[in-house]
Amino acid sequence: MMTKQKHLHDLTLIMTVCNLAIIIFYCLIRTVTTYRICSSFGAYDFLSTVETMPQRPWVIPLQALSLYLMLFLLSYLKFRWDVRSLWGRLCICMAELLLCIGVIACLDFYYSGVALLVLADLIYYIQRNRLRVFFMAVLIILFAFAQFEIVSLPDHSVAFGSYLSYYTPFVRSLFTSIESVLVSGNILLFVLYMILLFTGEQAENDRIRKLNQQLNDANTQLKDYAVELERMTEIRERNRLAREIHDTLGHTLTGIIMGADAALALFPVAPEEAKKRVQIIAQSAREGLTDVRRSIKALRPDTLEKRSLGQALEKLVADFRLTTGVDIFYEPLAQPLTFAPDEEDAIYRIIQESMTNAVRHGHASQIHLSLTWLDHILTIHIQDNGLGCVQLEEGFGLRHMKERLRLLGGTLSYGNGGPEVRPGGNGFFVTAKIPVREKKEVCAND
Repeated sequence: MMTKQKHLHDLTLIMTVCNLAIIIFYCLIRTVTTYRICSSFGAYDFLSTVETMPQRPWVIPLQALSLYLMLFLLSYLKFRWDVRSLWGRLCICMAELLLCIGVIACLDFYYSGVALLVLADLIYYIQRNRLRVFFMAVLIILFAFAQFEIVSLPDHSVAFGSYLSYYTPFVRSLFTSIESVLVSGNILLFVLYMILLFTGEQAENDRIRKLNQQLNDANTQLKDYAVELERMTEIRERNRLAREIHDTLGHTLTGIIMGADAALALFPVAPEEAKKRVQIIAQSAREGLTDVRRSIKALRPDTLEKRSLGQALEKLVADFRLTTGVDIFYEPLAQPLTFAPDEEDAIYRIIQESMTNAVRHGHASQIHLSLTWLDHILTIHIQDNGLGCVQLEEGFGLRHMKERLRLLGGTLSYGNGGPEVRPGGNGFFVTAKIPVREKKEVCAND
């Protein structure tokens, strides 16, 4: 596009110089010939052939060159001016048209090629098709009327051929050849300009059509992507809600079952202690129900809504210890850290699910829980002394722990074994590693 504009600009400049040369040529022939006729005392013979009194020799060059200079300046400056209103642009175009007519009139309609220069200039400047057609029609008519002598010369005008008749046939032929070359060159430049302009506009229109087609295709793809994204978001949200409900109900019901069994065993020997256990179970059931309701509403766990992560984990461990009777050894983070909401949810749910599985499947009596931080990696390690798994199958809880960590760029490892294993058991461990975004602000375990 920039190359086309440069070529158009170069052609306009060449046409401007060519028209200036033609105007100077006509002015020189008229002025020099007039002075030569006067100096050779042939004025009477010359006037008897033309039958009119021509203007003074210096008037025509002064008027023609002055108007042409004004036309050139207006043509140059209009591209510098930021005229956006239709009427403003129309006034500039009319001023160019009037200056063009003035130049042609000053030359006694010998030469009308200036109209082609103005036509090329205005077609590039005007963007509206109707205005283009109007100025094209006016300038072409002006060019044709003068070029083919449709317009009769004014009374004071002398035909250019009358000046040439003063010279010998050879000189007359030479001047005629120069005139023909300059005029034909201007017409050729105009034709090249119009070819370049309209082929460039056609190429630009083709490019715009292709871009519109690509845009339509992109919009269609975007709609398809939006539908697919909506479907994937819905599936992801369903899975998230399923994880939330699974984690909440599984953890709560495991604690209730373990607590109820312990309360039943204590009723015959220690009714008061059994009553306290039942009260703890009831409170745990209420909190679990609240968590389920909040999970259904796609909100965070109730404990995390009301407390910091450190406080929520302390309460989770304390409640689970009371309801199940399991010994839990908890080693919180040593340094002050805080996490993003999605990271807090993942940490809380992984610890909750791992402790629940340790009691429900491994029948563990001890759980060791530790959180460590090294090189921006948070490591959660849960080790129990339960029975372990003879044939390990990845269930709903482990799958969703992996999914939570995958969304955060973390990893999960688990299996039988570990230092804290009771006789006859294999024990089980879960290790989660989360690359945490740096947020060293306040302590998560205050």
